[in-house]
Amino acid sequence: MVRFDKKLPIYILLPIMKRMQDRPKRIIRTWFLLCVIGIVLLSVSCQQAEKAVKAKGYVVLSPELAEIIAAIEGTDNIIGRTQECDYPPQILSVPVVGNFGKVNKEDIIKLKPDLVFASSLEQQAIGSDLAKLGIKVVTVYPKTISEMLEGIITVGTAIGRETRAKEVADTLHRSLELTRMMTNSIPRPKVYVEIYREPLMSVSDKSFVGELIELAGGDNIFAVLERDYSRIKAEDVIKAKPDVIICYSQETAESIRKRLGWQDIPAVKNHRIYFEKDIDPDLIMRAGPRCHLGAKRLFELIHEVKY
Repeated sequence: MVRFDKKLPIYILLPIMKRMQDRPKRIIRTWFLLCVIGIVLLSVSCQQAEKAVKAKGYVVLSPELAEIIAAIEGTDNIIGRTQECDYPPQILSVPVVGNFGKVNKEDIIKLKPDLVFASSLEQQAIGSDLAKLGIKVVTVYPKTISEMLEGIITVGTAIGRETRAKEVADTLHRSLELTRMMTNSIPRPKVYVEIYREPLMSVSDKSFVGELIELAGGDNIFAVLERDYSRIKAEDVIKAKPDVIICYSQETAESIRKRLGWQDIPAVKNHRIYFEKDIDPDLIMRAGPRCHLGAKRLFELIHEVKY
């Protein structure tokens, strides 16, 4: 006996019951089977259409934004990148459209992207040119931890992965706050970060690197500079007496020791000079999702403990 759902309206049930009385059971079973097959095929077709809509192509001009897209599982849609976009490793097979400060507009146009992700003042002009050609440009330039977390949501919204972006941002925020909490009741060693040698350059507290140093329990020796990443004087480093030096200027520990007046700096005397091999600059110089790893590594170096 065929049972009907009593919730079905009578105007639907009556025609069906009438047809059942007029047709053999074999025909009814065939008709029912065909309906089920049709529904399945329609569902599959809709899913494929949805995937086709989401399968957009992105050109990424900033390594931070490439890492954000990767973190929210959008790497497969990246069809173009600048030379500096080198993480995650699978992105290295994607065509290059120039470098961070000099992007080839024609190469981007040939790729016919649905979206171009740009960053910073250096890329403002290329972004404006592409927008005039009808190419949608999303500009995200995070300079602080807070702006980076907001940037993850912005990128996620742009590529239809807002839920995943929020998950990543929330997890990252919790991880960073955990590191911050671990520094509440311990001393704060003074830290000097050298990002260039000639001219000598360092970071201010307002820079992304400076903020990570403070979060990890260090005291950046340059609280205020002319810019976030700015020229400094060697005598100011000597006067500040940093306990820790992080050097990204391609120098060696020996060459730093030979600098005039640097022999008495605590970091030099105590052999607490760290280089790229000790902490990957991309973990703290890039305002991206891997910064929580950078914060943990900074904590280990600054406090000489295992996280």
